[in-house]
Parts: sequence; C-alpha cells; structure tokens
Amino acid sequence: MYARVTITPISPYRVEEAIHLAEQTTMPAASKQPGFKGYLMLVDKSNGMAITITFWQDENDRLCTSPGSAYYKDSISQLVPMLTGAPVVEDYDVVLQV
Repeated sequence: MYARVTITPISPYRVEEAIHLAEQTTMPAASKQPGFKGYLMLVDKSNGMAITITFWQDENDRLCTSPGSAYYKDSISQLVPMLTGAPVVEDYDVVLQV
C-alpha cells in the first residue's frame, strides 16, 4: 500500500469550513479514484495546521492522483481561499499497518 501526506496550513478562522469541505467534497472525490484505500485528516484547530493522509492500493494509483492531476488540482483549488501558505506533499510506502 502507498500513502500521500499533504501538510496544509489553513487559516485558524476557517478550519471548520475546511473540515466541512473535506467531508462533503474532498473525501468523496478521493474515494472515487482508482485504488483508493482510505483518507485520514488531522487538524490542530489552534493554529490551522492540517495533515491529510490518503492511502492507495498501488504506486500507479497514487501517481495518477499526484499534484499534477486534475483530481488533485480540483481538490486543492477549493481550499486555496482558506490557506495561509502552500501545501507540502510527500509520498510514502506503507510498511506497517495494524
């Protein structure tokens, strides 16, 4: 399994709005992508820092949803008005899971 970690600085004043957007739009869009295996969002509401982890069946599935893909661009474009900085995206291999 493969993972993508996106660290997103969100305005603390718009965190709830960003969470709602993730629930209503981003997660459903991710779940429709080939090889999708899971979605996890962690948020520090005091400073607006969000960490999103998506899980993918194989490396090709993860690559097809990379920051250059239409899916990713659409998802992040909806968040842009809420951001206080640029997202940081990193890809990982999942080596242990409980």
